[in-house]
Amino acid sequence: MAGPAENRIIGIESRREHITLRSRLDAWQARYAPYWLLLPALGIIGAVLLYPLVHALYISFLDYKLARSARPFVGLGNYIEAVTSASFGTVLAQNIIFAVVCILVEFTVAMSTALLLNRQFRGRAIYRVFFLLPMLTAPVLAGFNWRWIFNDRFGLMNQIFIGVGLAPQAWLVEPNLARLSIVIATVWQGIPFVMILMLAGLQALPQPPFEAAIVDGATAWQRLRLLTLPLMRPVIAVALALRIIDLFRVFDVIYIMTLGGPGHATELLPFYIYRAAFSQSQFGLASALSWITVFITIVMLIPLFLNERSGAESEKLNA
Repeated sequence: MAGPAENRIIGIESRREHITLRSRLDAWQARYAPYWLLLPALGIIGAVLLYPLVHALYISFLDYKLARSARPFVGLGNYIEAVTSASFGTVLAQNIIFAVVCILVEFTVAMSTALLLNRQFRGRAIYRVFFLLPMLTAPVLAGFNWRWIFNDRFGLMNQIFIGVGLAPQAWLVEPNLARLSIVIATVWQGIPFVMILMLAGLQALPQPPFEAAIVDGATAWQRLRLLTLPLMRPVIAVALALRIIDLFRVFDVIYIMTLGGPGHATELLPFYIYRAAFSQSQFGLASALSWITVFITIVMLIPLFLNERSGAESEKLNA
């Protein structure tokens, strides 16, 4: 029979084990409780975003047409049909050229504007708000506005041309002018977003290197080329990635302004997918085209992130 001393020892050990177990439970709850709280939101996001993606991937392997109840499995047939179509190559080339032109214009104008708005002058806050207004406009509304501006009969652009003695142009009828009109409308909405990122990056730059460069007699162009742009590379990479993704899913402006015309001059991948699904009722083919577009976008982003990663590693080694 255990004595009083042994009973006390046993009680102390049991309490110690209880405290240890409770501390482990508290640590487990502190570590995983946030994830449990996020689970309902993640479930909703999964239902809203993940399910359509998986379903689109599933029907991309079917001969899926609404007018027919039988939807046989065709494997990679839709993908082969998509990439071997002559029209797909043309639309893809148009989308790539469109994205490159928009990115060049947007980054040039946005960086220049951000450098100006980063200076100290009276009314700077008002100008910043003013430059953000295009981004706040809904794409559909922007499409209607630009369709009116480029109207060949009573549009604002032709009125300006007539006022300065130039001949009016058929902006949305002539193929090259229609492409230019779409680029202008897209760039008008894209510049403010890029400008915000560039301005935020400029304001986060360390000042000592610039002060030292000024003391050493570096010009404004040298400071921009040798200091600002290299230090801004992570911000530029993020902005470039986001704009590439956006420019491969431009639909609203195309639909409102030109419907992909004249002919197929302004048809980009999103509108091409829309026509396959809702004009030709080929939902399997449209889903395959959607996933091909996703794959092309990812392939275009991989070199960007690899270059950024190598740059970050080289900076660590130099440091």
